[in-house]
Amino acid sequence: MSDLPDRSDLYTGPDGVIDVKRLIAAYTFEEHAARADQYFKSVRDPWEYVLRKPFHETDDASRTMSAFASVLRLAQVRAGHVVVDFGCGAGWLSQALALMGCDPIGVDISGEALDLARRAAAEHPVLKSRDLRFETLTDSKLPLPDASVDRIICFDSFHHVADQNAFLGEFHRVLAPGGIAAFNEPGPNHSRGSHSQFEMREYAVIENDIVIEDIWATAQGLGFVDIKLAVAPDMPILLELDTFTRGVRGKGGLRFNQQVGKAVLAQMADKRMFALRKAGATDASSRFPDMLGGRIDVTRHSYDPATRRFEADLALTNTGGGVWLTGGGTRGAVNLGARLRGADETVLADLQRRPASAGEVKPGECSNVTVAFDLPATAAAAIEFDLVAEGVGWFSDRGSPTVRVAL
Repeated sequence: MSDLPDRSDLYTGPDGVIDVKRLIAAYTFEEHAARADQYFKSVRDPWEYVLRKPFHETDDASRTMSAFASVLRLAQVRAGHVVVDFGCGAGWLSQALALMGCDPIGVDISGEALDLARRAAAEHPVLKSRDLRFETLTDSKLPLPDASVDRIICFDSFHHVADQNAFLGEFHRVLAPGGIAAFNEPGPNHSRGSHSQFEMREYAVIENDIVIEDIWATAQGLGFVDIKLAVAPDMPILLELDTFTRGVRGKGGLRFNQQVGKAVLAQMADKRMFALRKAGATDASSRFPDMLGGRIDVTRHSYDPATRRFEADLALTNTGGGVWLTGGGTRGAVNLGARLRGADETVLADLQRRPASAGEVKPGECSNVTVAFDLPATAAAAIEFDLVAEGVGWFSDRGSPTVRVAL
């Protein structure tokens, strides 16, 4: 770190205690980023430690996995979500999200860390075929459009940022209506802990406090409408058999409750796990199977056996709980599918899918489309129409009826 400025005299007190607020003010965003880059650049073999996280050693793995499970519940993460992994480092959490069917976007202040994340994904037997995105943070801006993501996860990263309020504003901006930002962070006394003081003294790393009351006050002003906090210790509470049995049977009494309560609170004293929710309906689109529902009405059709030309006008009504996304090839795009069926119900051919609409279709709204097919020379008895949300599933699999037109 010798080639980076040392301004420790600006934030170190006469007693040697580091003031994190003064440390933040002593360096620019670019200087903090350069320090992070220098660390990751110095890693000789990333697979020795950095790319093995969180499984680089047993104690940390157990704590991290316990916290990760709680964050997934707090964030209500589900397959199909676009999830920002904020402060992703070398990308272990982004990889886990991708394996669960999410579309993660890892963001970090360090371009060197993101290069390692891209390398690890490219070497993974499953993830190398997935389009994992990794984007560099610049200043206090997320490189993402407004209302473009479903979830944000800050896993031991938010206490490292210089301007918490600015990033809370960015989280609210990029979250879609009903979106959730979930956090696993230390607590209000973090900067004064011995490990934090060491990290700031040796590496000028920001080890800021997480004061939940201040964060919620800012979040409300930005438009977040709800906060939930989790009581989720990283390590299990270990009990003797008799104590456990009496407790779970409701016979442990006050002593049991105090024993368990104290053990939980001891772990939660300097730990904050919480989620902020933006106003609006969450997951209300055709990217999610429980939102699918539709009705197909054929208002006109014609078929010329000589030319095998089939034409039809159809009215497509959204009877589901979410918006149909514009037809096409992206996940959740709603298209009209057609199959040729024989007299014995056999599917003879799948015809080309057509967009169900030229734009989004809200629940209760209708889209009118016209289709035309030059049918192959098969003994087809009917054309069957069904709706499909690309990458999600057929509407008929969710209970919506198909429609057939006899030839």
